[in-house]
Amino acid sequence: MEYTGNHNHKQKSIVECPDNFALIIGAMKSGTTSLFDILSQHPQICPSKTKEPDYFIKDRDDNDRENYLSLWDWKGDSHVVALESSVAYTKSPFITGVPERIKKSGLGRFKFIYMLREPLSRIESQARHALFAGWGQSLDTEISNDLIDFSRYAMQVDDYLKYFPKHELILITLEEFKSNPHEILKRICVFLEVDKEFRFSNVAEPRNSGEFFNASPVVAQVTQRGVGKFIAQKILSTKVKAWIRTIIIKLSKAKKKSSKLGRWKLNSNEEELIFRKLADDLKRLESEFGVDVRRFWNVPSKYLDRD
Repeated sequence: MEYTGNHNHKQKSIVECPDNFALIIGAMKSGTTSLFDILSQHPQICPSKTKEPDYFIKDRDDNDRENYLSLWDWKGDSHVVALESSVAYTKSPFITGVPERIKKSGLGRFKFIYMLREPLSRIESQARHALFAGWGQSLDTEISNDLIDFSRYAMQVDDYLKYFPKHELILITLEEFKSNPHEILKRICVFLEVDKEFRFSNVAEPRNSGEFFNASPVVAQVTQRGVGKFIAQKILSTKVKAWIRTIIIKLSKAKKKSSKLGRWKLNSNEEELIFRKLADDLKRLESEFGVDVRRFWNVPSKYLDRD
């Protein structure tokens, strides 16, 4: 795909840009950063310069199209698909209208990769992230609606199926990915129609590990707010950020303490409550989307077999 734009107000230039996109749409705290970094190794996959552009979370002017397309250093002779990853794309009902905006954008063909994680672990990870980043509350206060809704995976998929065919979405569990990463990556390559024989490296290396938030609440909050957030997300490269995280974690290992910010670990009563609330969604994941929630998540059968 090509677009023509003004260059220094004097001449017009034709710039190559993608029209075939793959979006990692979530879920939050489910390994999306790792998957994005690993898939970016593939020579036929062009990763976005910003991992989470969040472009479709709000209505855009037509003039914004070039800003979105400029996220990729697209080479039409080698690239097949343009990759981006924004977990905000599956945060309904907190953020609504994302699939409709994607469909109406007219930017080209879209496929979607949805990474899922065992709900209790995902909820704890999000709660911990929110506490250390300074925008969340202790579980002693409440289990907020977003903790539950972001774990209603079938519900989130429903929004996409209103505008896209089912075969344009692939659902992968984090647990499945960890158990057999190369096989899962091959499945994803087939889905994206790129060379499935490409051998990815460092697939087991942790990225954006929750352990970072144990290192220092102050550091975690700085990287999630204002100038610190801008530098972390927009300026530092993935390799530099990974190096900084590693150093911070190593330096804090010897004096790791329990956070006084609040509780993020679920108790047994809360686990029971969450499974009851998610029961219908979990059953649909199993019956309609083929997610093996019994094997990978050990969901008790009583929540899946009841009417």
